[in-house]
Amino acid sequence: MERWRLRSLLALAASAIYLYGFPSTTISYELLVLFHLAIGILLTALLLPFLFRLQRVDAPLARIGWAFLVVGAVLGVVLIFIGTLSRLKPWLFAHIALCVVGSLFVATAWMASHGWLGTTATHRIFRFAGLVLATTAIAAGAWWSRETAWRNANRIVNPQMPAASMDGEGDGPQGKFFPSSAQTKHNSYIPAKYFMQSDACQRCHADIYKQWYSSAHHFSSFNNQWYRKSIEYMQGVAGVQASKWCAGCHDPSLLFSGLFDKPIKEIVDRPEAKAGLSCLMCHSIVQVKSTMGQGDFVLEYPKLHELAASDNPVVRTLHDFLVRVNPEPHRRTFLKPFMRTQTAEFCASCHKVHLDVPVNHYRWVRGFNEYDNWQASGVSGQGARSFYYPANPMMCADCHMPQVRSGDSRARTRRCPRRIRIRRSWS
Repeated sequence: MERWRLRSLLALAASAIYLYGFPSTTISYELLVLFHLAIGILLTALLLPFLFRLQRVDAPLARIGWAFLVVGAVLGVVLIFIGTLSRLKPWLFAHIALCVVGSLFVATAWMASHGWLGTTATHRIFRFAGLVLATTAIAAGAWWSRETAWRNANRIVNPQMPAASMDGEGDGPQGKFFPSSAQTKHNSYIPAKYFMQSDACQRCHADIYKQWYSSAHHFSSFNNQWYRKSIEYMQGVAGVQASKWCAGCHDPSLLFSGLFDKPIKEIVDRPEAKAGLSCLMCHSIVQVKSTMGQGDFVLEYPKLHELAASDNPVVRTLHDFLVRVNPEPHRRTFLKPFMRTQTAEFCASCHKVHLDVPVNHYRWVRGFNEYDNWQASGVSGQGARSFYYPANPMMCADCHMPQVRSGDSRARTRRCPRRIRIRRSWS
């Protein structure tokens, strides 16, 4: 029985390091989550009967270690039922801390019983210190991979030299979406229905979904008659190819699926033409390449989204369970760090445009430009000529998406734990 406890503990420790340090939205990762839960439940079942025998264990360190592990295991089982959402992070970290300390003590007792700590007190102290340092190094490495490396890999940084013309933007004249600068990862199309499944988000984000549903972003496409007439006129004057310049930020379900290759009059009555900018459009952006605007971003189609939007209730339930138990892969897929820390630069990818020969058959012309206006103002904290400076710099979302009270169970706040807030949708 003791051998099975130690093997289960080793499997849990190895899987926990990987799950914490390297979250990813892959089937193999989610299977490892289920494996970790199953082994955790098994270890808890093996530990609880052992709890009453702790006093008969000879090694004091082993006694203390197993006591920590029992408490950590019970807390882990509780987390399986209540989840590890943001407001429950202290519980998760308590579970991790209890299990790390308990594992350290059990490992030390096991090494001592096999003579690996040495025979003298000095040897034992130094080797125990080495074990503590190794544990700390592994924990620090996992934290660095999870937090620091992730943030550094998801920053918006302008290139040292911008493209000389539109031909150097996006995929260039031979690209599927040119003259929009928008790109997709692996240069592939994305199914149109992906951008039409925002209702799958409202299972957990009901308040945000309701606000988005009545927002200007929802009515960015051909459900907006002013925009429809503009594109019909543009296609009549400059052709279908030139009108893709607009579609990168207005018609994701049409452009990224290839449907925009047809004249809009042929597809305007299709549901894809009225999808607007859905939740999944902005939240699928994995890279913003610059603050030049013009849709200068890269989209990725996360295949596991098909689980969330599945018609099979069992599949949907399994997906929601995995997100509740370990929301980090979901967060990494749909909420990149720059969406919070570089909001203005993120918004600039569509709220700043320019026209050039492929669009107007004339020359480079600046279109509307909200990002540079914000940056030059005192509100940004970067404008040197402003006569007004707020107490603290503000980004786009601070005014256009102010925080409001929310009843969503997934809402979070850093201001007051008892007043859960969300960002209000686009005003």
